[in-house]
Amino acid sequence: MDNIMKIGKACVGCRSCEQSCPQTCIRFQPDQEGFLYPFVDETLCIECGVCLKKCPAFDFKPQGRRPVRILGLKNDDKKRILQSASGGASDLFARSVIQAGGLVYGCAYTEQLEVKHIKVDKAEDLYRIQSSKYVQSDVNDCYKSVKHELDKGRFVLFTGTPCQAAGLYQYLGVRSYDNLFTLDLICHGVPSPEFLRKYFEYQEKKLGEKLEYFNFRSKEKRGWGTQYLLKTKTKTETNLLSLDKYGKHFINGDCYRECCYECRYANTDRVGDITVGDFWGVEKSNPGFASAAGVSAVLINSLQGNKLFERVKGQASVIETNLEAILQKQGNLQHPTGRPPGRDGFYERIQDEKFIDNLKVGVCLKERLKALLPGKLVQILKSVN
Repeated sequence: MDNIMKIGKACVGCRSCEQSCPQTCIRFQPDQEGFLYPFVDETLCIECGVCLKKCPAFDFKPQGRRPVRILGLKNDDKKRILQSASGGASDLFARSVIQAGGLVYGCAYTEQLEVKHIKVDKAEDLYRIQSSKYVQSDVNDCYKSVKHELDKGRFVLFTGTPCQAAGLYQYLGVRSYDNLFTLDLICHGVPSPEFLRKYFEYQEKKLGEKLEYFNFRSKEKRGWGTQYLLKTKTKTETNLLSLDKYGKHFINGDCYRECCYECRYANTDRVGDITVGDFWGVEKSNPGFASAAGVSAVLINSLQGNKLFERVKGQASVIETNLEAILQKQGNLQHPTGRPPGRDGFYERIQDEKFIDNLKVGVCLKERLKALLPGKLVQILKSVN
């Protein structure tokens, strides 16, 4: 069995092997936990080894891109920053590429609230790939599409987790593209799509209406932080992620894909030309730059990334900072999330009707008290604690 099946749980689910197979004998299917893994039709496989060569987990090639510039950034567009998870940096880079006639690939909700990578070629559609979706996105056939557009000479920005960006580079092979920009996100790990689907079902049953909108990182009620907002036709609900049945387990890290606990990309040797995440703790390291609307941590990791930054810097408030300021609150730039003991049996009963109902959140007294405070007061307390 000299094919992709040999890598087992090391698979990151990027689909590079599937899109590269000359026999088209690889298909991704959900396992018992709901994560996508490759399955090979052995009757068609010729053991050519292409799938393994194109796999970022098997043929791991660290990029070795140490950040050359460390920035704090706030998008000057008030509407766009409020729609973003942090300071609106990713949206600023995406908008620049669109304005240059290019395309952006990123993670979006479908009409059924499934999370998939899509291609965006219009500025008015960029809202779809804004803010965080705390689940593994299905890349589907995006790598093929990216290559097709690059070969036509179009500018392309690919955004995603570091392993998804690595999958794209493996798929493209040794050829470099001057018209390709990549942006990787500071990633904690990814729960399964089936977990999220079950959670949305639970919310719809509880509310008695179909979900029409969900945002894991809404600023609508409390400003920059970690609270979700959902909407049905007649109802709106918001809460801290730490008090939510899905959000709590995402924060705890006991529901991630197995490879996340051994992530090779959880360090400061970055895959993407640019790395973006929340600049947590900015109120301590750079108090004059803190904002209730959010601040992005931006790592420029290559000349290509710096070229893109130079195009947008006039549309944002920017400070030069140091890596230590970012690392204070971004442990996944230093090491993978540890595998908690609770991961062992987390998904055992995921097919049970009461799976979400039976998940525990705990007392969380500090968080419950925090949820009672006005959002503005919470922002003030963050700056003085």
